[in-house]
Amino acid sequence: MTGAPPGSRWFIIALINFLVAAIIGVLLRYAFVEEIPGFHFRKFLYAHSHVAMLGWLFQGFFAVLLPYLYPTGVPGVLHRLFWLSQAMVLGMLVAFPIVGYTSWAIGFASAHILVSYGFVWLIWKALGQHRYNWMLGVLFIRTALALMVLSTLSLWAIGPIMALGMREHEIFYLAVQWFLHFQFNGWFLFMALGLWFVQLESDKIPLPVQQLRTFYRWLLVSTPITFALAVAWSNPNLIVFTVNSVGIIIQTVALVLFIRILLRTPLPLGNWSPWARRLLILALASFLGKLLVQALVVIPAVAEMAYTLRNYVIGFIHLITLGMLSMLLIAVALKGNMIAMRNRLAPAGLVILIVGIAGSEFLLFLQGTLLWWSMGFLPWYHEGLLLISIGLPLGLVLLILGITPGSERKVVLG
Repeated sequence: MTGAPPGSRWFIIALINFLVAAIIGVLLRYAFVEEIPGFHFRKFLYAHSHVAMLGWLFQGFFAVLLPYLYPTGVPGVLHRLFWLSQAMVLGMLVAFPIVGYTSWAIGFASAHILVSYGFVWLIWKALGQHRYNWMLGVLFIRTALALMVLSTLSLWAIGPIMALGMREHEIFYLAVQWFLHFQFNGWFLFMALGLWFVQLESDKIPLPVQQLRTFYRWLLVSTPITFALAVAWSNPNLIVFTVNSVGIIIQTVALVLFIRILLRTPLPLGNWSPWARRLLILALASFLGKLLVQALVVIPAVAEMAYTLRNYVIGFIHLITLGMLSMLLIAVALKGNMIAMRNRLAPAGLVILIVGIAGSEFLLFLQGTLLWWSMGFLPWYHEGLLLISIGLPLGLVLLILGITPGSERKVVLG
């Protein structure tokens, strides 16, 4: 670890959490092919989602930010918060499969929220020292932190809701959807964009700041309005669909602005390694795909289909978490030399990982479309999805075995 950038160890631990979430994901796929004695699907689904979001994305985002905020060393208090967050992730990994969304599993989740507030406070203050170096990066990341706190407010209501015996009431669903909406379309999205802008601004790449601020405003305004799509699940009336359509139109304007900026602004990426560039391009393509998919939801009939077909819902979530966020995190870690490829296992792992993600997305959206058109199921759909999903943990194992922290043993592998 000598000479490794701050946060390198955090990032590798986050990658291991990603691997654990991927293994649980394969178990969830296998449950549709063969019955697993004693396997409770929903409980393991809770473990899968919490480890993926809090063990991989949450920790990964903060890990790749550390070398920019604390180039000479990470404060001890942040290290303690990290290990507390990891302990809470391990607690949820054990608790959810056993007790589900009750008792001590909720306790671990609640404790993680409190730890996350500590992260927000310390990172917010540290960003203030760089607000003139990364004007756009700080703007987007601070917005992401605020939206993360906003997303957690609904979780504090879940305990009282369950205590009142309203576990099956629509208000419980809306509380969960509030958290998920402001995580995926708020905290994760703005943090990913913020990290990308920090990279560009650190490399002194000239950016159209005013145009990007306009893009930021349109995207931010659309964020709370598009929560209406989740409300439509329990209250599918014209007013709710209209509100969602307004939010989607605003978001589409943001998409058009972003595409124009990309087309007009040359982005020299010569100091990115070949694999970092490839992953960054995949992340940007997934981001554009996310916004394009959401633009289609402006049509009420499509919106209704979007939230009722589980294949579309899962495919869309994985497009964000795997295609956009995971690819960006690994790309930034490679670019910042937090991890270095030391042998051929790492690029092989990335290829398998990407094939697994792309293949599962293809099958999910294809099957969803067939169900929408009342054409039934693909032959061997679940078996095919299981087989292609094995590529995720397999690719991650090879990636983890093929990397080393820092730069001492770096080998450039194209």
